[in-house]
Amino acid sequence: MKNNFGHLIEHAEPDEFSRWEKVDLEICAFTDLGFKVAINDEYTGLVYANQVYEHYQEGQKLKGYIAGVRDDGRIDVSLQPDKGRHVHSTFDKILDHLKAVGGKSEFGDKSSPEDIKKEFQVSKKVFKQAIGGLYKQGKIRITKEGIDLV
Repeated sequence: MKNNFGHLIEHAEPDEFSRWEKVDLEICAFTDLGFKVAINDEYTGLVYANQVYEHYQEGQKLKGYIAGVRDDGRIDVSLQPDKGRHVHSTFDKILDHLKAVGGKSEFGDKSSPEDIKKEFQVSKKVFKQAIGGLYKQGKIRITKEGIDLV
């Protein structure tokens, strides 16, 4: 079977990819569940809508990660690395944001999920895990107003 771009598309064997393996993606089509992608020009996969934090277009090429291969050979794809690495990559986004706004930010655990998603391109859960990690490292202070660079 070929997708809209003429790529050969097959289902994968469950051991074909390792979990969180980095792959090349090309967006093929948008669906109710998210969007279909061509993986390494060879396989098709799905990125779920609840994991999409930016606007994308058909034909756009990007990097992604294999979240898992189902028993039926369908491939779930994530645009973010696994949770641990994702939280660590969010550390830099938060620190860069704090430096850009003079060391004090109104963002914190009371911020809306929408505002966090818009500013940091992550879920509120990942954001809270990241500020918790930065706090434990002594890099930020958590206040009633938000977060401050130490």
